[in-house]
Amino acid sequence: MFRNMLAKRYDQPFILVIGILLLIIAVYNWIVALLALIIIGGVYVLTRKNIMEHNQEMSRFFDAISQSVDQASSYAVQNLPIGIAIVDMESSLCWANSVFRDWIGDFEDNQKLQGIMKNLNIDKFWGKFGYFFEHINDRYYRVVYKYLQTDSDNDSNYLILYFEDITDTEKQKIACLEAMPVFCDIEIDNLEEVAKGMSDMQRATLWADVNNCLLDELTELGGFVRSYGDENYVACLSRQALDVLKHNNFSFLEKIRAIHTVNRIPVTISMGISTFPKEIVENGLSNFNELADKARAGLDLALGRGGDQVVVYEEDGSAHFYGGKTQSVEKNTRVRARVVAQAMRELIDSSALVLVMGHEREDYDSIGAAVGIAHMAKMTGVSAHIVISKESNAVMRLEKQIADVPELQDLFISADTAEILCNDQTLLFIVDTHRSDMTVAPKLLEKTTRRVVIDHHRRSTDFIRQPLLTYMETSSSSTSELVTELLQYYSDTVELQKIEATALYAGIVVDTKNFAVQTGVRTFDAAAYLRRSGADPQIVRELFCTDLETIKMKSRLLSQTQILEDGVAIAVCPKDVKNAPIVAAQLADMLINIDDVNTGFSFYELPDNIIGISARSDGDVNVQLVMETLGGGGHRTVAGAQLKNTTMEAAQKAVIDALHEVIHKENE
Repeated sequence: MFRNMLAKRYDQPFILVIGILLLIIAVYNWIVALLALIIIGGVYVLTRKNIMEHNQEMSRFFDAISQSVDQASSYAVQNLPIGIAIVDMESSLCWANSVFRDWIGDFEDNQKLQGIMKNLNIDKFWGKFGYFFEHINDRYYRVVYKYLQTDSDNDSNYLILYFEDITDTEKQKIACLEAMPVFCDIEIDNLEEVAKGMSDMQRATLWADVNNCLLDELTELGGFVRSYGDENYVACLSRQALDVLKHNNFSFLEKIRAIHTVNRIPVTISMGISTFPKEIVENGLSNFNELADKARAGLDLALGRGGDQVVVYEEDGSAHFYGGKTQSVEKNTRVRARVVAQAMRELIDSSALVLVMGHEREDYDSIGAAVGIAHMAKMTGVSAHIVISKESNAVMRLEKQIADVPELQDLFISADTAEILCNDQTLLFIVDTHRSDMTVAPKLLEKTTRRVVIDHHRRSTDFIRQPLLTYMETSSSSTSELVTELLQYYSDTVELQKIEATALYAGIVVDTKNFAVQTGVRTFDAAAYLRRSGADPQIVRELFCTDLETIKMKSRLLSQTQILEDGVAIAVCPKDVKNAPIVAAQLADMLINIDDVNTGFSFYELPDNIIGISARSDGDVNVQLVMETLGGGGHRTVAGAQLKNTTMEAAQKAVIDALHEVIHKENE
């Protein structure tokens, strides 16, 4: 049409000229002018006809080209090597190309995209541009999303998703990650104790059985294992092999425990495993020395927690624990106690001041052990003080009796005073805890680098950094027992005062529940030594005496105890209870003496919105793992924790959830 209009515009001047010429001819001879008009009209008609036919032919040609381009565009969009999908605000699929349909599979029109992509949150992407990764039907995709805004209202806008298949790349990446090496440091925990009294043939057979079991399990997964010494191994595995071991919960620990021994003591092993940190994996760097050091730290942590377990340091630096189902076996040898005592004497000799502190809200074990350490320092001629917290009401009776002794009047000092006295040359002892946040004065740990840790609890991940000396025996009944043994090797002329021996004795009595829990041969030896040194059981009995009202209150609280399913009992101490931590601990001890109760938890309130928990078990459930989940710790049968900024109801729910999680893992 445009061409016809353009042609007509150019024809008008020629027609005008021809008309003028015909008029001039007609003036002289109208017959000639008529003939010329007829001829010109015929020529014009024929020319116009030819032009119209040519234009129609050209129009058909251009229409054919346009249709081919449209078909090619449609084919290109439908068969691009990427999938395209358009969804509306309700995440309904409005349109998709054939590639997307081939990748995802057949689906109905207006189907919700959540049926295909379970994790899609359309509100998160609406009105934005970006990309994310998706895993659909064993394929991996990089999905670029773009917001399409129309001229109509917001409800008529769309989100366009472009799917790029990156399956081959992702599978190669996964294969590389699975092939990443992990280091293992392995140690047989108790070969010396198990083999005690065996003949050389029996000992060799036992070692061969353990060695073969360990090698078979790891080499079957393609691991490299080498032994150094009779009890230590180093191994290198792939990340895929580690995932298999984690999935099976390191079942070979059970196989090793099941190896028959003459004296019926099970053999146990501990492992420290480290993987490359996340930043190293992402940046392609590697530091095998750091990996080996981390594996050794994991093994030390496993041994510090009692052995028979595996500690795995993951990419994010967190430690995960596997195993740890057996009780710590008491070591009959005191060689380590003698070595540690001599090392302590050298450290004290080179110090100008000794400070001793336990955990906040001290108990008798913490105070007793501190008194023993202070006595060692004074024997060496070094001034010593015990740092006590403001919440030491639980041991107030013992503190008063110690303060009544003239030589011990200045023994106890506050945290503020200790911070003033402490310097780089001060030797700081931490007893009955190894976590900085649980100590009486965490700031003291920053004042001096000369630190010694003595504890009997299972080691946790937040251990005090870089102590000069660490003495941890999870098989020991109490820290007071450990300190009593150290006293015997510290000097040949130890003369404890009556109240000092009684304080140590009281610490052992409390933690063993009158020698009924976690009590071994070495416990009775330590108690006998303290009795010979003047410990008075009568004073201990008076320290633990309670008034009639307290007994009535405990009876009332026991009557309100909730017995849940699976043998779990819960008791709650009200706000107005004095010495709530002690009362709660005693209540927890009473709970597991109830028929059909195997796990007991008692709750109590502390200032600053803190809920304290005392946990007890008859051994069927590892309450130490339960409390560790909540930031606490302890032993398999005796543990505790403190939850900050929570309510009593929330604390109880958290404990029950943690208990179910631990039971579920142990059942697996």
